[in-house]
Amino acid sequence: EEGLGTSFPSPLHIMVVVTAAAAAASATGGTGITLFDYNRKNFLYDRKLRQETEYQIMDFRIKQAELWREDVKDIVGLTSVKMDTYLIVNAVQLGFCVMAFCEGRLAAGTPTWIIGAHTLSLGGAFMYLLMSVWLSMHASVTAKAYEVRLLTQHVRLPVPTWSQLEGARTYGSAFEKVNATQMFRTPFAMGTQERVLQRSIPATSGVAHAEGDVGPAADAAEGAADGAAGGGQTADLWGLEARGDDLYELDGSIRSDPRNMRHLRLVHEALQYWQSYDGFARVAMSIGTNHLITALAYYVIAYVLVSNRAVVACWLAVLLFMVVTCALIRLDMSLTGFEYRISVLLVTSGPMLCAVAAQQWLLHSYSGDEMVKFLTPVVYLSHAVWLLFLLHVCKVSEQKGGAMLPTGFRSVMYIDIFGWIRSLRPARRPSGGAAEASAQAQPPSSAPPLAPGAGPAVQAVQYDRGRPVALRPEKLAGAALPIPDKIKREDFEPTTFIPRMVDEEDEQLRGSEVEHQGDGSAVFNQRPGYIPWRIFWSATVMMIVLWTISGVFVLLESIGYEGMKVAPLLREEFATSIPDRNFTILQTGVLSKLSGGERLQTTWPRPYIQPHGLACHGAADGASDVLVALSRFGLFTARFDRNAGRGGASVNFTIAQPCAAIEGESLR
Repeated sequence: EEGLGTSFPSPLHIMVVVTAAAAAASATGGTGITLFDYNRKNFLYDRKLRQETEYQIMDFRIKQAELWREDVKDIVGLTSVKMDTYLIVNAVQLGFCVMAFCEGRLAAGTPTWIIGAHTLSLGGAFMYLLMSVWLSMHASVTAKAYEVRLLTQHVRLPVPTWSQLEGARTYGSAFEKVNATQMFRTPFAMGTQERVLQRSIPATSGVAHAEGDVGPAADAAEGAADGAAGGGQTADLWGLEARGDDLYELDGSIRSDPRNMRHLRLVHEALQYWQSYDGFARVAMSIGTNHLITALAYYVIAYVLVSNRAVVACWLAVLLFMVVTCALIRLDMSLTGFEYRISVLLVTSGPMLCAVAAQQWLLHSYSGDEMVKFLTPVVYLSHAVWLLFLLHVCKVSEQKGGAMLPTGFRSVMYIDIFGWIRSLRPARRPSGGAAEASAQAQPPSSAPPLAPGAGPAVQAVQYDRGRPVALRPEKLAGAALPIPDKIKREDFEPTTFIPRMVDEEDEQLRGSEVEHQGDGSAVFNQRPGYIPWRIFWSATVMMIVLWTISGVFVLLESIGYEGMKVAPLLREEFATSIPDRNFTILQTGVLSKLSGGERLQTTWPRPYIQPHGLACHGAADGASDVLVALSRFGLFTARFDRNAGRGGASVNFTIAQPCAAIEGESLR
């Protein structure tokens, strides 16, 4: 061996080298096992916290949805509370109207122009109050129906499915899929875990997958790539959890403006189907109350002034009623200073002028009668002009969606709790926010074929070419579908509750308003708030026409037209015994029972006097007799010459001299 020049290590040297290699291998293996256990424990600990967090997120989402459902109930409940209040107030006032019709009849002999104004005012009050009751009932029923639809179909609790619950857990074997760099990461020596993750997932190009890759992993990788382009696509240090910014219930950006929140936009869409009924119910109640107070003012004029001659008491009562009416206008309506002054002038001129005319009528003078002829038509005209002006100051405007609201009334603004009516701005849709992301993040339409070990928990841990794919339980196959952000108008059509069938005649009448559906039903393309506005407008126009026509007849009567005159009766049972319009003291029916009786023609100081008592007294000279007739409003005297020829005798009654002892109700 020495001759060959070759040297070999000694056995001792070999033993030392082998021992050192074995020690190094043992140390390396021990270090690797230690690093493996360290990173595995971190992985399992993080995944356990992730499971608890996901379950807590699900609980928070449900609680947030419960608050939204309470919002829907509160908004709709506001209408129900108001309608219940309106119904109570309207029922009480309708009772007043019925009592006024039955128990508050004006005395016989009251001037017809007072009776007409009182009756029209009372009838108008009854009409508007009954309209308010009906509109309130309709608004309450409609609001409750839409509340049930919203709560049962649109604003639901995001209860997680089994796939979401299962996808929130992680199996221990999932650590075997972790990238080797993360699996054997040495603390401090290899840097932080964030830097290791950033090196394994390039943030510039996103995650790519091989052509032809399909299935949840490919879809998830594509979603992760889209998120990587925007930066910050993962929420954990392992690259397995996607961010939850697109969770609608937990998105704080939409809370800055409540009008952006989906459930409020749903309520806003449904509000238009009962908002108009709510608004016009309040308006009809206000105008009905106005008419009722006016009717009471006319009753005071007829009873206190005409029947009892209490001039001062009548004026004070009428003034009080007018102050109440003006106060209601100020409280209920939102008017400019000029509009309010015009309203006060129109609403008070009728009763005030009527009180002046009644006082002049009681004077039984020529100038008083002429003033009555001039003032009475103006009373009716003022009411017609007031109602016409009321249609203008109601300021009915069409809102977004078709609701017609009388914005001239203050109380209507209480419908708009978010200021949509005042600003007349549509609710802004979130752009690029969580709602659109939630609507766009649709899970696969069909679940992948079932295979052993391919449950949601396994699918929640995805790697593409060794790179982790960030996922969320909500995006796994079988997860609950996200709430669509788009609000469809057809979901709120009234005909969707009970589809209305259309016959040929109805179709010809409505023409293009009818939109046929596939099931044979039809949807009427009519503005939802048009019906209450049309009813209110028609009723008001009818009242304007009635006041105008009545004023025309009063004017014709004042100039001598008697086409509408009827024969006054002393007793109803003698209605068929009056041959013409000139009634007599002794009716024909009684005349047959009196032996030697004679029919006497009579004249009176004014028409429509209905006497209910008659007395006579023979004169001392025997040449003439004194006749005294009594009505509800005064005494009338006449002298009868008994020596006048048979058949030519007539009695001319005149107003007796005033006597304080027998004025007012003492005449009865």
